[in-house]
Amino acid sequence: MKNKPIFIVEERKEFLLSPNGDAHPALRTGHFLKPSSTDATEPVPPPPLFSTTLPPENLLISVNFDNWRHPTESWTTWVDSMESAHGLTWKRAGIYDAIKCSTFLIRKHPSLVLGLAQYWCPDTNTFVFPWGEATITLEDVMVLGGYSAWGSSPLLTYLRDHSGEVEMELRRAMSEISKTTAKKADSSKWMEKFRDTESDIEHEAFLAYWLSTFAFPRSGKVIYKAVLPMAIGLARGARIAFAPAVLARIYRKLSRLKNVLDGNEADTCIRESAPFALVQVWAWERFATAIRPNPREVQPGEPRLGRWHKSTKLNLENVHSLIGEAGVQFKWRPYSLAVNNLPSYAFYGEKEKWVSLEEDAGGELRSFARCLMTRELPGLSFVEKYSPHRVAMQFGMDQDMRGRVAPCNQDPEKAWDNYSKSLQDVRLYVAARIYEPCVTARYAEWWASRSSSGSMQGLIGRPGVHDDLVPLGFQPKRMSVDMGDFSQTDDGLTLGELLRSKRRRSVDMDDLVSPGFQQKRIDVDRGDSSQNDDGITLGELLRSKRRRRAEKNCSGIDQTRSSSIQNAENTDIETRGSPMKPVETNRPHDDTAAGGAQRDNEAGTKGLGQRFTEGGLAGENVGESSACLMIETLVLELEARMSKLERALAERKGRITK
Repeated sequence: MKNKPIFIVEERKEFLLSPNGDAHPALRTGHFLKPSSTDATEPVPPPPLFSTTLPPENLLISVNFDNWRHPTESWTTWVDSMESAHGLTWKRAGIYDAIKCSTFLIRKHPSLVLGLAQYWCPDTNTFVFPWGEATITLEDVMVLGGYSAWGSSPLLTYLRDHSGEVEMELRRAMSEISKTTAKKADSSKWMEKFRDTESDIEHEAFLAYWLSTFAFPRSGKVIYKAVLPMAIGLARGARIAFAPAVLARIYRKLSRLKNVLDGNEADTCIRESAPFALVQVWAWERFATAIRPNPREVQPGEPRLGRWHKSTKLNLENVHSLIGEAGVQFKWRPYSLAVNNLPSYAFYGEKEKWVSLEEDAGGELRSFARCLMTRELPGLSFVEKYSPHRVAMQFGMDQDMRGRVAPCNQDPEKAWDNYSKSLQDVRLYVAARIYEPCVTARYAEWWASRSSSGSMQGLIGRPGVHDDLVPLGFQPKRMSVDMGDFSQTDDGLTLGELLRSKRRRSVDMDDLVSPGFQQKRIDVDRGDSSQNDDGITLGELLRSKRRRRAEKNCSGIDQTRSSSIQNAENTDIETRGSPMKPVETNRPHDDTAAGGAQRDNEAGTKGLGQRFTEGGLAGENVGESSACLMIETLVLELEARMSKLERALAERKGRITK
């Protein structure tokens, strides 16, 4: 008997809008990472904005990033010699790209790392920018660091029982080095002892150096005993899931940096040895702003990190301000398209699709599925929470309210058991390669609710336009229909009462404007609505609208859109343009889609560059079309509710009949 499929992505119809505010909210099918919530009655407050106001360079602290990724010529030579003999073993163990990444020089920009840390929220393990929430995910650690997200546990307790003589020899070597003037298992002495010796344990010694220096670096540049069982397992070709442990360490160290920057620790001079180079490169990949150097062209076969090898050193100032104003330029999906000689995931296509992990021969889908699951991150000696559902747009999913998650378990072994649960029977949704994800109107209002507490940070709007549905920092480029306060109690109102209620609520919003800020809005003109319409209930309006649809269309609204909404239950509703592919405006791209089509705003992008101006929505006649659009949107939502109620009644009658 075939098992029931398991879904980690939820599909449902919602009012969605582009995070850039390029289009009106549209009722269509969205895809959301679990757990998500449709209940906005008691929402969890949005995470607080960063509390540090001074630029990193003006803070009275000193942060020394020990063991920053700085490969020596000796190490690069050792990698080349080991690759010729053990390259296939590295690929089988899932560490080939990670070892190759250790040969790249990533120049250190401390102000960038500290500027990012100012936005870090230890409670959610996310960056809380004024314009949205983002974080470093397992996908970033896989793509940029080359670490595997699936495989055996890095704790490797079973290998400790079988490592035997090899581990004893490595331990004896550590003791011999510690007896020298170094007084410890110094990594440089370790390399001198084993490099190019062709001894039986040179490969294990090589891997122990790599783990201690690049994967899990510590202050002091030493080889430590905890990595020896891992090195032995890797040398035998055992695939180990290092990505969760590496990411957990980054989260833990970012939280400590945040506490120091906020003045919550007494130390003003700290030393950190986590792989912060990945944090820096994460910012370069996603922010198309002045905070990043120009990437170089990657050679065939090189990992993606090679784009930033020996990049130009930048003189960065006021990084936290630049990041706070860069919402429109943030790349939510930098890995979905090929860059230079770098291919994207093989499972990405030109169209969206549902796939089974049973079809995954190379492990790409399995790895991607791990990235989407809200679970604990098992570190080597601690556990951190992992919340991809908070940053669903980074995976091509739409963003809705976050569902509640159980408290984080603090036992690494139990956390690993939860993380490594079987993915059998999992069905996975994969967005189209060029799809730009959206947010629900409910989520946009929730995020913007921080403004009621006096925080207007990042609120960037166009003169004369006020869009309550656009999150802070997202530019509202066209007037949108406010559906946020539409409740079930409105269903019984007549059309006239509803419009008057809307006006009263709009006036009440003036009380929420902070002193010194001017409330800007475009008033809705009722257009050709007559006073006789005021007494029509919404139910009567539904019937009359079907009759009048064949006779006339609302002024300024496309003829084609009217015919496309006859079946609101089975057809995605579009108000303008193509909300399935919201426009990414004013955002420079170095990526190209399959076939060489540019993703930026050029004429000839087959609709992707539309600015949603047809029908006068953004022109001078916005009043008349806006009123029609608001009424039509209300009608569509009520039709969807009625369809849902009819289905529920039919199901109940069916059960009674049985």
